[in-house]
Amino acid sequence: MYEHRYREDKLHGVPEFPMHIYRVEHPAGAHSILPVHWHNEMEIIYLAQGSATFRIENHELALCQGEALIVHPGELHSGVNDHEAVCYYSIVFKLSWLSSYQNDRIQQLFLRPILQGTEKFPLLLSSSRGTPSELLEYIRQLILRFEHPLPAYELAVKGILLLLIADLRRYGLIEKNDALGYPHRRKDNEQIKKVLTYIEEHSHEKLDLDQLAAAVSLSRSHFCTFFKTQTGMRPMEYVNFIRINKAAELLRTGRYNVLEAALESGYQHVSYFSKWFKLYMNMTPSEYKASYPSGL
Repeated sequence: MYEHRYREDKLHGVPEFPMHIYRVEHPAGAHSILPVHWHNEMEIIYLAQGSATFRIENHELALCQGEALIVHPGELHSGVNDHEAVCYYSIVFKLSWLSSYQNDRIQQLFLRPILQGTEKFPLLLSSSRGTPSELLEYIRQLILRFEHPLPAYELAVKGILLLLIADLRRYGLIEKNDALGYPHRRKDNEQIKKVLTYIEEHSHEKLDLDQLAAAVSLSRSHFCTFFKTQTGMRPMEYVNFIRINKAAELLRTGRYNVLEAALESGYQHVSYFSKWFKLYMNMTPSEYKASYPSGL
């Protein structure tokens, strides 16, 4: 498990091998399984156990075991689950890492359109919705090779990613990126990222609607409408969502008790903290902490 930040600046892998695969597990009842964030790498999310609902930009997608999502650089994404235990893999890599050193046909025809954003991969890979089974098998092979590395596994991983891209194109699953034709979408995206960054940086402080609206130069009423359209939540509801996720991260480490997690995440009263925690996590902070007896 690793800490998601809302503008994530974590280094994935190392400079000479800029990719990493994370295994993320959550017990039954944990509502937020992926706090909203974005980063400059590609990400493939593969659901190995359970079911969950993920949001990528303004798309909401229900994912079942054995299905996968593809997240492009800069896209806001998050995930929730209400009932069963969940396990998913997050495969994060720099797309430029796959580029050719020479400006050959591979670079010109297949990689450059993705790098430039004129084309994009499909959001969802699902056998039950027509995705060829070998595409999902590539993802399972990526995970297997990474988790059980043999000599030259790095070469195998890079080769499998290229095979995945080749067959996405072979099956006609590469899409034109229509969003480039809508400047207002880019502006909205920039504004919501700006306010999310502000909330994250100040979540431990007292925050109100006027402060948040001022961060993106909108009136209070316009800001509330804009924020809910972009995130699906009211602004102050979202502030608590972020604070609770930060508290949950602290509790998962095993190094913080409930009071310490509440104070560190911006709450002054444990009863108020517990109310919001149970709303988002479907369990009390103590029950949640007990789900991770050895920490993460």
